[in-house]
Amino acid sequence: MSDLKNTPLTSRLSPEGVIPLVEFEGSAYECGREYAKFTMKNYPGYREYLDMANDWKSLDPELKSVVDKRAPFLLDLHRGIWEEAGPPQKALHTSPSNLSRSQDGCTSFGIAGDQTVDGYPLSGQTKDTPLDRIDLYIVLRMRLEEGPTLLVLCYPGETLGYGMWSTGMSLYRNNLYSTAGREGGVSFKIWGMMTLAGSSIDESIELVNRFGLQGFGNCLIMDGKGESASIEWNAGGIDVLPAEDGICTHANHPIGPETSPYLGVDGSELRCSEHRTFGLRKKLIAERGRLTPQLVLSILSDHTDYPNGGICRHLEEEGVTDSITTAAVITEPTRGKLHVVRGNPCSNWPVTYTL
Repeated sequence: MSDLKNTPLTSRLSPEGVIPLVEFEGSAYECGREYAKFTMKNYPGYREYLDMANDWKSLDPELKSVVDKRAPFLLDLHRGIWEEAGPPQKALHTSPSNLSRSQDGCTSFGIAGDQTVDGYPLSGQTKDTPLDRIDLYIVLRMRLEEGPTLLVLCYPGETLGYGMWSTGMSLYRNNLYSTAGREGGVSFKIWGMMTLAGSSIDESIELVNRFGLQGFGNCLIMDGKGESASIEWNAGGIDVLPAEDGICTHANHPIGPETSPYLGVDGSELRCSEHRTFGLRKKLIAERGRLTPQLVLSILSDHTDYPNGGICRHLEEEGVTDSITTAAVITEPTRGKLHVVRGNPCSNWPVTYTL
């Protein structure tokens, strides 16, 4: 029996609650306009993601031809957003060459169907952010007449998010602790939308190899067959890290041969990221063949090195991190289900949303 007298305790940092569902249906252009109206009305002054829609105005001609061929509705969707929202009014918050000491975390995973009880693949992530981000989360369900249905956890005005589309593709993303980012390539948000609009991780990797990615980051992607891979990029290059024996996990430190020389963090943050990557994998392997969304949620509630370490992080500590776990998402992409927890997964019930 553990010694409870020596266990640090913290109060619930956020009240129990449900992340609101925001729905739109119709043409891609009209959905974009209505989404922009919703965001400006309900989150006045919050333009971080609305302004990013303008990136779709000036696509490289070669990339635009690919978008026109594979997913023209993406251009209509973002045109609706930028026409309704107007020109950018604030500088974007992030830059490949401007890294802050305290950075968002997040831990992603992909699990093939042959590793689960029911034969359905699972994917998802926890989000580690400053506490004030919890009040910004929404679940966006957007049914496009000329395209797929989007079902993602996101911030107001955001279209990429964290979750799945009816194409069978799902995508999760993590900050990558790096000293420098790539100068060339396309925005990962544009590549991410094209990934979700596609049909396989091979198709997504082909886009990466063809156009490159700018800045730095990590995305864990899964397709309808349950195949998954993590894609890292920074100044060192781009590394594709496929799932091993049907399980893929990633946190925030670069692992690949090209990216790892640009590791941009050490000490407790690095140890935490290593535990969230490899500790999560170890726990998933231990339950191989028995994995369900419920069991994965319990694994995401890991409290190793509580309250700062572990997968489920509770305490903001100045000088160490300003991030705690503010949401968790588990997707069943082939069943069209998105399970979302507001706050720490250990102390809040998930809510299930469907395509």
